[in-house]
Amino acid sequence: MQSTRILLVDNGSLEAATTLGLRHLSQEVTRIIGHEVHPVSVLHSQKVAPELLANKPAQIFSEAILQAGRDGIKKIIILPLFMGPSLAITEFIPAQFTLHATKDMQMVVADTLFGADGELCDILIDNLKATSWQKDKSTVLLCDHGTPIIEVNLVRNLLAEEIRKKLGLNSHQLMACSMERREGDQYAFNEPLLESALSKVSAHAIVLMQFLLPGRHAGTGGDVAEICEKHAPTGISWELSPLIGTHPNLPRLLARRYSELKA
Repeated sequence: MQSTRILLVDNGSLEAATTLGLRHLSQEVTRIIGHEVHPVSVLHSQKVAPELLANKPAQIFSEAILQAGRDGIKKIIILPLFMGPSLAITEFIPAQFTLHATKDMQMVVADTLFGADGELCDILIDNLKATSWQKDKSTVLLCDHGTPIIEVNLVRNLLAEEIRKKLGLNSHQLMACSMERREGDQYAFNEPLLESALSKVSAHAIVLMQFLLPGRHAGTGGDVAEICEKHAPTGISWELSPLIGTHPNLPRLLARRYSELKA
């Protein structure tokens, strides 16, 4: 493995908690697979003050590839910390690799988190059960960030279908929604948005967070919580589930994506 480097890659954030969470995940995956896994962000995280990160600056993808070239690395393995095939995976990372890699360096990208194994669904169900959810009294709002890519939105909808099937819920007991969307009819597949889904809740809402790590959107007092505070109807209570990145099975799922490359 001396000529190979494994990168656990997330989208990146200006929030220190996101990078710290990514580092924790990389340490756990390292422990499981027995090879060092480096935490790397696509963008943004290099702007976080190092003193908030134990005086160790975050590394973004372009810098990681340049460093790999200086270190004589010949093969890069990407473990994507992404639900589905976002533009970061399909366009940005390949373009940056082409721009910054040495001529003899190759890159392999593992599958994203959602897959036929159903593990992401099981993690979300565990996170739902960690709340005060009651099947006959709560409305579940499976909420993702929102995306310009319909294939990524499909992940949200397929997860909702899987969860309904496993828990015996109908479409009124569990609704899929997005935190936000881009303007234009071409992005209407993100509907309903969280703010409108909240209006359909009769008593108690559980926002099942299809978010990985804390940050501006999903952290304490973040955008999702702010939307709930602003748009939940009078008399409706609500709570947020734990994040996917805090679940103990996520490192094992990432390790499985690594092992699938070697099968």
